[in-house]
Amino acid sequence: MNSYIQRLRRATWSYRQPLTYKPSAEGATVSDLFVWRNSPIWETFFELTDLLSLFEESGNLSRKVTFVFFDNFGCKFLEKTFDLEQNLRFTLALSEIIGNVPSQFGTFAVFHSHTPNSICALGSHIAERGYISYRYRGAPLRSYVHGNLDAIARLPDLSLQMIGGRGLRLRNYNLQYDLSNHGIYELGMVNPTSKKLRIACEALSCDGFISSSQVVDLLPRGAHLFSVFPKHEQLRVVLTSRLIMGRPLVFLIQNQTLDIFHG
Repeated sequence: MNSYIQRLRRATWSYRQPLTYKPSAEGATVSDLFVWRNSPIWETFFELTDLLSLFEESGNLSRKVTFVFFDNFGCKFLEKTFDLEQNLRFTLALSEIIGNVPSQFGTFAVFHSHTPNSICALGSHIAERGYISYRYRGAPLRSYVHGNLDAIARLPDLSLQMIGGRGLRLRNYNLQYDLSNHGIYELGMVNPTSKKLRIACEALSCDGFISSSQVVDLLPRGAHLFSVFPKHEQLRVVLTSRLIMGRPLVFLIQNQTLDIFHG
């Protein structure tokens, strides 16, 4: 009986609740839902690599990649396609491509032109989770971070499908990092699911008292930055949502320098 009850309890957390869903069409291409920032003090860059050359010879095949940009509400405002050079990597200055838009941050996805046959034969899809970098206040060096998880797919008919996992119950994600009182933190969260998502961010003192609490409702493909300012002591952060893994992107600004990492 105890074993049955344990399996039943686990089922409420795991049954048909994957971290990411598989795209609904063969040959779809997949991307992370990256965060872009663009303002007088923020610039965003992307390291674009010809992933297709890892799996097939070029021949006369298309070597193109499409960037799709969304604002912080998840609304698409720009789509741009680039030609790729075989077996090369180059840096794209996304802030120059985005230009002047009302929002100072949002999300974007990177879709390669097709999924190679060798990957399709395995029942899989090519996915872009490469490196994005940010420059703060014109610093000579940029801070880099890699993609988080499969979040959005582009189907052969060019429609978009959100594939991030969403649970039946609320889940707590404990930030794997204690916030010190020597910096300013901005926690970037995106909604990789197909439904509106409520996310709560609580900063707790070492003895468990709530220092600050924030709540936001995110539309699909949307993004939000939770600002946390530790004043006199270390804090730990708990993010509550229906995401299977609500791991944030952490921007740490300390003495006018930037560090960035997954929490």
